[in-house]
Amino acid sequence: MNPPRPNRLVRNLKVMRNKSGVYYYYTMPDGKLESLGKNIPETVAIDTATALNIALADQESMVNRIARRAEELRNYNPTNPPMSQVLDEYEHILKEALSDGKQANNTVGIKRGKIKEYAEIWSKIRVQDIRAYDLANMLKTKTAHAQQKHVPLLREIFRYAVTEGYRDTNPADQLKAKDPGARIRQRHTFDDYMEIYKIAPEWLKRAMDIALYSLQRRSDLIDIQIAKDIDIPTRSIKILQRKTRNYKTPVHINIKMGDPLWNAVSDAITGTTHCPYLIHCRPARMDRRDLAAKPHPFAILPDYLTKQFRKWRDESGVYDHLQPRERPSFHDIRALGIMLYFKAGYPKEYIMALAGHATEDMTNHYIDGHEQSQPLQVSAGLDINTIDMKNINWKDNRIPKELIKLIDEEG
Repeated sequence: MNPPRPNRLVRNLKVMRNKSGVYYYYTMPDGKLESLGKNIPETVAIDTATALNIALADQESMVNRIARRAEELRNYNPTNPPMSQVLDEYEHILKEALSDGKQANNTVGIKRGKIKEYAEIWSKIRVQDIRAYDLANMLKTKTAHAQQKHVPLLREIFRYAVTEGYRDTNPADQLKAKDPGARIRQRHTFDDYMEIYKIAPEWLKRAMDIALYSLQRRSDLIDIQIAKDIDIPTRSIKILQRKTRNYKTPVHINIKMGDPLWNAVSDAITGTTHCPYLIHCRPARMDRRDLAAKPHPFAILPDYLTKQFRKWRDESGVYDHLQPRERPSFHDIRALGIMLYFKAGYPKEYIMALAGHATEDMTNHYIDGHEQSQPLQVSAGLDINTIDMKNINWKDNRIPKELIKLIDEEG
């Protein structure tokens, strides 16, 4: 018997021998075997498999990276640089505007998040090759409200490119954002909210209360972890708002809870269903897909919270006179809470800080003097028992414009 041949084959190369000859195969990324030939020289099979490994690798080889970089340097044109350079330069302008106090911290953070998105789309394209058509196609993927933010920023970026001599014209000048139009979805009144609350399951009642009194968004509520974010002795909750996590200075607040909010939080903590997440429930059934998508079997996903609220909202019948798309959602509980705080006499600065929209002076106060930004200390002290609900005109929009903007904010 001949001794076994040493395994000199490269990764993903398979060899099969039988009486009719030697067959070589390559294992594709999907696991299927691709024939490389029969009775070919082994060196040819090895070279072919090596080339395929490089071509199909998740990361390009070092040789290819060096070659590509060298090619980029040879083709670099300082008068027509790639968009990555233009975006980097514009972001530096934003940083200077922030340090000089010419732009607000939140404004710069929002712009930087959008710039990161543009870099993922256009970073390798030369600035003069970007057309209005390319920008318009990107805008088509955005809602009308989002377009209202993207169009001015794109005009700013390409205006900068024109001033630097990279372009002769500004392609974004030709863009027109869609008109967001009149708001379709109606708002909750307190009476309607309470009709839904009466029939909702206990876990959803707690979620509704926590949303109403804390003014936090759905995405931030479901992220709250009991051990990590709640300090029981001080009755406070830490919130790092998800919407701001890509900002240079994310919105990080520490909420001191009043009695109504604390009661809802305490009930969630001491309930019979044990879960590390504050907003939780024991589902009637669980399949493997749901379990794989959740950080804990009893944790709540955003879509589930929305659908469950919609289910009990419609079960209550309070909005049967409205079309489904006109009926207020779980997100609109935040707007109701903002209105209740205002009607209860809380100042707009208090409400804005609690909702994560602190004024520039407040933001600077909690950043100054710290190497790392510290949580802004806020309070959620609303008690609906102190409000005369019968004398509230829910359609009266005579409230500060800053609060109207908060109320109209999309989820």
